[in-house]
Amino acid sequence: MSDSYDELPLAQIENKSRFSLIWIIPLVALFVGGWLVYKVYSEKGDIVILTFNSAEGIEIKKTPVRYKDVTVGKVIDIQLDHNLEKVQIKVEIEPFMASHLGPETRFWTVRPRVSVQGISGLSTLLSGIYIGMDPGMDGKAKTVYEGLDTPPRVTSYTHGSTFILQADKLGSLDVGSPVYYRQINVGEVIKYELNNDNDTVGISVFVKEPYNKIVRKNSLFWNISGLDVELSASGGVKARMESLTSLLIGGVTFETPQTLSRSSVVDDDVVFPLYANKEAAKEKYIGEQLFYVMYFDESLRGLSIGAPVEYRGIPIGKIEDIQLKIEEINDEIKIPVLISIYAEKLSLDGDVDDATSIIKHLVEKGIRGQLTTSNLLTGAQFISLVYPEDSTTNPGIIKARSESGLAYQELPTTSGLTSMLAQSATEIISEIHGGIKDARKLISSPEIQSSTKDIALILENVSDLLKDIKPDIVASMDSLSGTLKNADAISGKFNQQAMPLAKQLNSTLKRLDGALAEAQKTLASADTVLNEDSGLQYELRLLIEEVSEAANSFTVLANTLQRKPNSVIFGK
Repeated sequence: MSDSYDELPLAQIENKSRFSLIWIIPLVALFVGGWLVYKVYSEKGDIVILTFNSAEGIEIKKTPVRYKDVTVGKVIDIQLDHNLEKVQIKVEIEPFMASHLGPETRFWTVRPRVSVQGISGLSTLLSGIYIGMDPGMDGKAKTVYEGLDTPPRVTSYTHGSTFILQADKLGSLDVGSPVYYRQINVGEVIKYELNNDNDTVGISVFVKEPYNKIVRKNSLFWNISGLDVELSASGGVKARMESLTSLLIGGVTFETPQTLSRSSVVDDDVVFPLYANKEAAKEKYIGEQLFYVMYFDESLRGLSIGAPVEYRGIPIGKIEDIQLKIEEINDEIKIPVLISIYAEKLSLDGDVDDATSIIKHLVEKGIRGQLTTSNLLTGAQFISLVYPEDSTTNPGIIKARSESGLAYQELPTTSGLTSMLAQSATEIISEIHGGIKDARKLISSPEIQSSTKDIALILENVSDLLKDIKPDIVASMDSLSGTLKNADAISGKFNQQAMPLAKQLNSTLKRLDGALAEAQKTLASADTVLNEDSGLQYELRLLIEEVSEAANSFTVLANTLQRKPNSVIFGK
């Protein structure tokens, strides 16, 4: 038996592998699950909250967030805040866009809008309302953003520069009002707000590339809103309208004056003053001013503050002030006229000392200030610097004056053309009146009375001679000869008395002819301005036609909208 057990084979014990193929299935499932979890979390965007006044048209999981018409997120929840004043819209931003969220990121709703600036958002009539996004500058993202009520006029992908204009009042300007350069639309107003001093308004304007490079340190901005009709101090009528758009919603224009030294380009957010009109802007650019005082003997009716001071038709200054002053010593009434002369007009580089020397030299050569009528209809006057006929023999000097505690230099003056015409007319009338008086004295003089009696006696003698002509013709002829001698003596006496009167009347008529010639020149000048072929008449007619066409266009638009309100969207 023992042998039989010995012949039996021995069992071989081996260590089996602990890994089983059955484990492959759960491991693959775990890997796939982990990858899906990673993919979900890795593709999950940032959650931000937007606050709006209303959630009109916005729907959960339907309203997208778009940037340049590319969907970059979606609305996932809508709630009210704890005060029930705002709507909190929770949106999920795609990961590739979440990295571009920053402190200046802006959100707004895009829907159909009709305003004076134009029509926008018409595509949403078919696609539905969506939320627009502008990333802004890079930086730390916020969790809550305040949504805008209206789309921003300028976004981060619009290239250009922003400048700030300081004005006393906003006027007709509004967000979207255009900015012009040489009547080309180069930008628009993007924002306005009351400054901290509560006395001025800060207006932010955006100028697109490449026009933003035109704006330099010496650039001038002024308001062109509406229709500007002005009766200038010199008596002219000015009417300006930049465009129909600026007439409706206002506008701003700017200009960079050409100078010998080129000014440098400015950076963003540089502050410029906004002037009321082009004249005010140009006046500020003129630079330093020299102040003088003038005294005139004639009437200052029609002379107003702001009226120009001209030399050969070129404005070189203006009237700053007119006052009535009584001298304490002799109670004499004087009217000092304070004028300013622009140094830039006299000196190439605007040097004050150089301009002062030039004025002194001109005065020494005989230049004078003279009142000149600029408009016969309104009687407006201005001051012109002229050389009178006696200026070479009577050179002028600049005197020192003190007005109201301020020291000014006095420039010499001369009588104006209006004053000389009035004086000539007065002298002519006086001479005519004197001539009539002399004629009356001559007629009523004893000599004329005696001569009249002699003439009557002569006529009586002639009558007697005619009666007695037949009896004694020779005696009558002798008597007639004596009578004729008498008449000749009387005629000589009359001529002797009337000769001075005739000379005086001849001189008076010559003066009257001179005055009439000057009046004809003045009327010819007025006719040049007021006739139908003048430039002023042409500009006024052109302006009236443009305003009339604009009014007709608005009438047609109003009638169309009244009949077909949907024509704004679908056309006629």
